[in-house]
Amino acid sequence: MGYRIETAKADLTRHRVREERLEPAEGEAIARVDLAAVTANNVTYAVHHGPPLFYGAFFPAAEPDWLVVPLWGFGTVVASRAPGVEEGTRVYGYWPSASHLRLVPRARDGGGFTDMAAHRQPMAAVYNGYVPAAAAAPTPADEPMAALFRPLFGTAFALDAALAGGAEAGPDTFIFTSASSKTALGTAWCLRKRGGHQVIGLTSPRARAFVEGTGLYDSVLTYEALDELPADLPATLVDFAGNGAIVQRLHRHLRRLAASHIVGDTHWQAPPAADLPGPKPALFFAPAVMAEMSGRMGPGGFQAALAERMAAFLADASRWLEVRTFEGPDGFAAAFDLLVEGRADPAVGAVWQP
Repeated sequence: MGYRIETAKADLTRHRVREERLEPAEGEAIARVDLAAVTANNVTYAVHHGPPLFYGAFFPAAEPDWLVVPLWGFGTVVASRAPGVEEGTRVYGYWPSASHLRLVPRARDGGGFTDMAAHRQPMAAVYNGYVPAAAAAPTPADEPMAALFRPLFGTAFALDAALAGGAEAGPDTFIFTSASSKTALGTAWCLRKRGGHQVIGLTSPRARAFVEGTGLYDSVLTYEALDELPADLPATLVDFAGNGAIVQRLHRHLRRLAASHIVGDTHWQAPPAADLPGPKPALFFAPAVMAEMSGRMGPGGFQAALAERMAAFLADASRWLEVRTFEGPDGFAAAFDLLVEGRADPAVGAVWQP
């Protein structure tokens, strides 16, 4: 007997547990969710459950007013009637907030598999692949940090390439909102390793000391002090917060803003910006950029470059991040609600064990 946790679309702090008994049909497998990260990224998935991103469609809830929040982490195949997918196989990938997941796995060369469940095929293919656990984390002890950062660092890796080296490259100064978010930290780390760029982090007073302590930003300001930015500073805005009021202040204050990118929704309850002067904000969709990079570098080359960068980043991240484990349905609700309500400690990474 397993369970899944459903979250109300109208109130992301309201959860219910639904029991389910899963047996694999021919061609199917059942995987147990071993551990998964709970980050602001997952709140973004919940907020954007509908079009155009359809994050709520990966793991459908029983009723349309509810959703099953997607998570990244590690799991084990516990029953299989699928060719080439053996029981006991451990993989990293995209999971529901649940104890188990029914899959229609198609084995891939080199290990792992792709979930061919019909309802998942219209969405971005990057979410349907499951890679061997050892390819995502060298040892089981590394899995919590890999769960916390692997999907976010993939976005950071792609965003770094787009901002600093791709067609979207512009001024050498980048201004990050929600500078304490894990995707922002990963992107700042990549830009610092690349060199030649100034990254300014904006954050709340509560998180300022933590953000400064990471050493990843050239300077850190609170939102209250953003008017201290030179109005004539040529810069690119990278918005991880989704707070329309902050974006509006920045667009009005920075007269030489070259570009404005929307990456996340850590301030998901804030209304979006409207009637903005300057460049029109553009949504950054990491899977599309990653697909382009993979096509240009070759799948193996892209994965090798990503893995090398992420290993170095994780070694550094352990310097400033504490991993905390939450267990069971109540543990998921506690970790997720801290993020939804803006009360999560930025120095803590939440890992959930069903």
